[in-house]
Amino acid sequence: MFELGKLFSHKPDHPMNSVDAARRLLNELEKSEPDAALIEIEAWASSLANTDGFACDDRFLIVAEIESAGNRVAGAVFQEYLRHIHTRDHDLRKLYESLHSYWIAVAAAYERCVQDHEAGAPGAARFASHLAQAIARAIRASEHAERMRQLRYIGSGAELWKSPCRLFAYAEKMQLDHVAIVVHEREVHSNIRAELLRMAGMSLAALHELPPEQVELAGRILERFAVSFAWSPEPQPDCNFVIDLAAGTPPRQRNPDETASPTKRFFGGGPALPKLTEIEGLVEKNLLAEEARFGPEFTQAQIFSVIRHLLIYLGPTPPQRRFERTAVTDPVEIIHGFASIAPRVTILDAGSGAALDDDLNVQQHQRSSVQLTAETPDAAPEIWTLRDRSEWGAGVEVPQRLGAWAEPGVLCGGRENAASPWWVGIIRSVEASEFGRMRCGLWIVSKRPIATHLRVIGSETHQASNWETSSGGFKYTYLRALLLPDGVKAHDRPVMLIERQAIWIGELYEVMAGEHARHVRLMELIEEGADYMRVAFAWVAPGKS
Repeated sequence: MFELGKLFSHKPDHPMNSVDAARRLLNELEKSEPDAALIEIEAWASSLANTDGFACDDRFLIVAEIESAGNRVAGAVFQEYLRHIHTRDHDLRKLYESLHSYWIAVAAAYERCVQDHEAGAPGAARFASHLAQAIARAIRASEHAERMRQLRYIGSGAELWKSPCRLFAYAEKMQLDHVAIVVHEREVHSNIRAELLRMAGMSLAALHELPPEQVELAGRILERFAVSFAWSPEPQPDCNFVIDLAAGTPPRQRNPDETASPTKRFFGGGPALPKLTEIEGLVEKNLLAEEARFGPEFTQAQIFSVIRHLLIYLGPTPPQRRFERTAVTDPVEIIHGFASIAPRVTILDAGSGAALDDDLNVQQHQRSSVQLTAETPDAAPEIWTLRDRSEWGAGVEVPQRLGAWAEPGVLCGGRENAASPWWVGIIRSVEASEFGRMRCGLWIVSKRPIATHLRVIGSETHQASNWETSSGGFKYTYLRALLLPDGVKAHDRPVMLIERQAIWIGELYEVMAGEHARHVRLMELIEEGADYMRVAFAWVAPGKS
C-alpha cells in the first residue's frame, strides 16, 4: 500500500535515487568487461553509503539492486582470480583489489541502512522488516573481504572487524541475532550469529598455512558448519575463543582465567566438530556424495586436508609453537618441487649393495650404497634470508621479485652453504604485506632425506605383475619418493613423500633401494601438495603381500 508520507518526500540528489534508476544505470554496465564493471559497481555502492537524504527502506532496496548486479559480476571476476591464483603479478593484484574493494563497499552500504534505522531516519519503520537481512548481508560482505585478504595471505584486517562487531551488537539489542532468515534468495536459512561466526572461523583457522585453493574451500566448509558453533555470553568448556564487541577487534583464543563482561562473547567449534569429523570419515573412505563436496573443483584429498586443518585449529586445543626460535640473519639457498629436490639429495639405487632397515637406516655393504642421482635440476636455487630458526623450523624473508611460486604446502629444499647437505621442508605459512614483502615459515621434514623410486605392485587382489600388455610383456608404474629417516611418524608409522598421483590406501609398492626388495603398503594419506603426497606406510614382510 502506498504511504502518504512518501508523496511529499524529496528524492536525494543522486543518479540512483530509485530502484528503477539503479536498474537502468546497472544495465548499462552489462556490455563492460567484468573487472571494469565491478569497479563501477563498487563506486555506486560507495556512493550510496556516503550520500545523505535517502529513506532507510529506499536506500536498502537500491543497495540490494547494486549487490545483486555486483555479485553476478564478482562471481566472474573471482573465477578469473582463481584461475591465476598461483601467480603473483600486477594483474592478479588488480583483480584482488577490485574484489576486496567491492565487498568493503557493499558492507558499508548496508551498514549505512542500519545506522539510519538506529538514528530513527525517515523510512525506519518501513525498513524494520529488512533490518535483520541488512545486518546479515553487511557481515557477510565483510566476511568475503576477509576471505580475499586470506587468499592474499595478508591476514585478518583489524579495521575490518569494527563494523561486524558494531552491527552484531545492534542485532542483539534488537533481539535479531539468532532469528532464522534467508540472507539472499534461494539460500538455506541462516542467522546473524552464524554470519559472524563464519567470519570468525576464517580469522582463527590459521589459513595462512593452507594453499590458496584450500583457503577458498575452508570458507565454503565454514559456510555450511558455522551455524553449529557453540556460543555463550559466559566462558564455557566448549567455548575456547572470545570476541569483544565493544573493542571491535578480531576474535582470539580465550585465556584460561578470562572472565565474562557485558561485551564479550565466547564461542567454539561445539557441535560443528563432530559433524566435521563425520565428513572427514566419509572423505577418507571415498564415500562423500558428489553434491556434498563443496564444489567440483576440489579433490577428496583437498577436502580431507582442509577438514583436518579446521578440526585442529578450531578445536578445543589449537596447536602452539613447540620449539623456541633463535633470531639469525643468514642467506639460505632455496629450491622447490620434486624435480629440483631429487637431483640434489642422495639417492639409494636398486642393487647398490646396501640394505635398508625398518627405521630407514642405510647399512652399507660391499660397495658404495649412496650415489648422487643422474637427473639434472630444473631450476637454480634462490637466495632468501633466514630470519629465525628452531630445531625443525625456519622463518625466512623472501626478497622482492623472488619466490613467485611460494605458498603454503609447497615442497622445498634448503641449505645454508655449499658444504651443507640439502634438507627437505614444506612451506607451512606465508605472511604478505600490502607492500609486497613476504615471509615464509618452513617446517623441515627431514635433514637427511634419501631419494629413491617406488614400483607399483598394486593391491592384494590386483597386482601389477599380472598386468600383461598386448605385446606379451609387463608394464610397471614407477614414481619418485623421498624417504625421511629422521621424519616425524604418523600413528607410529614411518612417513615418506611420493610424487602426486592417483593412489589407493592399501596399495603395495616395492622400494627400489638396496640389494634386496622391500615392500611397503600405503596406510594413510596425510597431506597432498602441488606435486607430492605425504603418506604413512607399513613394511610388508616377504611372502605377506
